[in-house]
Amino acid sequence: MTTIAWPDRRADIINALSILAALRPHETTSWPGLTEAVHWLIDDTFWDQRHPRNDIGTILASTDEADAITATLEPLSTILDELGPTAADDDYLTHPRWHEVTHAAADAHQLMTGQTPTPPGN
Repeated sequence: MTTIAWPDRRADIINALSILAALRPHETTSWPGLTEAVHWLIDDTFWDQRHPRNDIGTILASTDEADAITATLEPLSTILDELGPTAADDDYLTHPRWHEVTHAAADAHQLMTGQTPTPPGN
């Protein structure tokens, strides 16, 4: 495995993915929530401006992880762009593409934590 130069930043990304995978519409969440997850995943990394592959060795361990992050960022960024930065959390969570965010985040989280993905239908 690649040595990670910034393990604390990696831990923030893993936490962000866990949050995004678990958020559901109309459920009250405590801290950390959607705002923190977006902050850790996008604002702290600038992955909205550059590819996650640039952070292999610093935050990410492989191209597979970078690709999994990209799969999460694509629908998330689309939702953020469509709704803007001040919409209510439920507006994001009820967006027609939110399910793509939760599925991709869950897959990326499993990859980054070394968990075995659950096969569909189980």
